[in-house]
Amino acid sequence: MLNQPLQEPFELFLIGDTGDISPTRPDPVLETLKAHLQPSQESAVIFLGDNIYPRGMPAKGNILRKNAENTLKRHYEALKDYEGQVVFIAGNHDWNKGRKDGYEYILRQEKYIQQLFEGKNVFLPSNGCPGPVEVDINPHLTIVAIDTQWWLQTGLRPIGKQYRCSVSTEEEFFERLIAILDKNKHKHLLVAGHHPVYSYAIHGGRFKLKHHIFPLTIYDPYAYLPLPGLGSLLPLYRKFLGAREDMAHPRYRRLRKKLKEILSGYPNLIYAAGHEHNLQYIFKDRNHFIVSGSGSKVKYVVRDGKYLQFGEKAKGFVKLRFENDGSVFLSAWAMDTSRRLLKGKLLYEKQII
Repeated sequence: MLNQPLQEPFELFLIGDTGDISPTRPDPVLETLKAHLQPSQESAVIFLGDNIYPRGMPAKGNILRKNAENTLKRHYEALKDYEGQVVFIAGNHDWNKGRKDGYEYILRQEKYIQQLFEGKNVFLPSNGCPGPVEVDINPHLTIVAIDTQWWLQTGLRPIGKQYRCSVSTEEEFFERLIAILDKNKHKHLLVAGHHPVYSYAIHGGRFKLKHHIFPLTIYDPYAYLPLPGLGSLLPLYRKFLGAREDMAHPRYRRLRKKLKEILSGYPNLIYAAGHEHNLQYIFKDRNHFIVSGSGSKVKYVVRDGKYLQFGEKAKGFVKLRFENDGSVFLSAWAMDTSRRLLKGKLLYEKQII
């Protein structure tokens, strides 16, 4: 994939679902991330969506507006002295959890983030468009940002020149994605979207026995109300029919099928997502799939998946290190609850390319 060696190693940090951090004080996960950002090291940070819980950026006057603003300010405070590239993409919560007025929420968030980051265009794709957006990080690495929630959204989904989008149809989106990947196939490629292509957790239809007996623990880990028999209906519904945020949902299935088909044509391509509140590394069809959605919340991930190389329920993030010789190392980091290890705890490390 890489024709020439890098001049210097490059690090890329992937962190998602950070929207539930404290809006009033520095966040330990972001502080752990910050400890990895060294001025002498070329790097970039991608926030993989769900940047504001519970419902994105409401209008001024809404009871949730101040907390939403303060949550984004905490992100900015952690990165205000950082000289590397920063990218935010959107998740389902940023689109007001998929409600019909989600487009307005996403525009407000983009505008507010742009103000915080002094006019820099760090929210991608812009204008609520689906993308794809090509980001040339350096001569050896290209990132492609896509808004996967656009495909699942109800209400207005902007597309076409009237909304300042680069594509006019869904088919053109996939054609444009292929064109970008073809253009950069001699480089390292990373596609960033909020929703995973593969997952060994809830949205991927992976449930434990306890979820059939105590189904409400899917939403609240302490909701141990036994509903044996009847309780199986909820996990079975989520696995085979799917809520809109689940892989089983028809819209999600359609997007996922097309992405799998396209990505498999580019060996060693990396796809990074959030959405699931855990850390996962999956290797399938010569592609590398990363889930890094535990920036502020955690939920279980199963440990026995066929293609699952690593899975952990822990608050943290994933780091990719692109070495001079073209090799790539993946490491997963969790915050140290004792606060003694500034860089957190190394949970997993492997050379993936």
